[in-house]
Amino acid sequence: MAKYSIPSNVFLEMGGWRQPLIMVDRIDDYKYGENGYVQVVKHVTYNEPYLLGHFPEDPIMPGVMISEIFGQASEYLSFLTDICDLYQESYSEELKSLRDIHAKVNDENMRNIIRNRRSQVRGVLAAQNLKFKDIAYPGDTIEVVSKLSFSDSNGFKHYSVSAHVGKKLISQGTIINFREVK
Repeated sequence: MAKYSIPSNVFLEMGGWRQPLIMVDRIDDYKYGENGYVQVVKHVTYNEPYLLGHFPEDPIMPGVMISEIFGQASEYLSFLTDICDLYQESYSEELKSLRDIHAKVNDENMRNIIRNRRSQVRGVLAAQNLKFKDIAYPGDTIEVVSKLSFSDSNGFKHYSVSAHVGKKLISQGTIINFREVK
């Protein structure tokens, strides 16, 4: 379990996804800044709806769903960075880690920032360049790290991503999300 977990109702306010497409079970770590990153976890359960038809005799986690984990993790990185920036702008206090966010997440000012920002941002997974090196099976826990490589002037954010099951690297590459603020 994460050292600093975020209450599930706030977690849902932060993401634009609902079941059955929530592909991030937990945010384990976040670092703000130039070398910032987010680390998330997805537990692959035996009853995932997409596993039923994907190699029914030998179910494995579909690569396209791993891509979705990468996309959602990357959006969480951008979203957490947004709320840290907005909180500092409004209250002159820096938030640089998941611990800092956790300390403020039940504060109504922070909740308002989260809700307002979620209503303003729209994003989609735009492109991917991934290499799949191994397989995730039902019962595995996938740990994903996403780091922002760069943003371009057209609203595309390029992230370096990797996925591990234990110490085994199963996928890595680049995810590009498009984000716009309404």
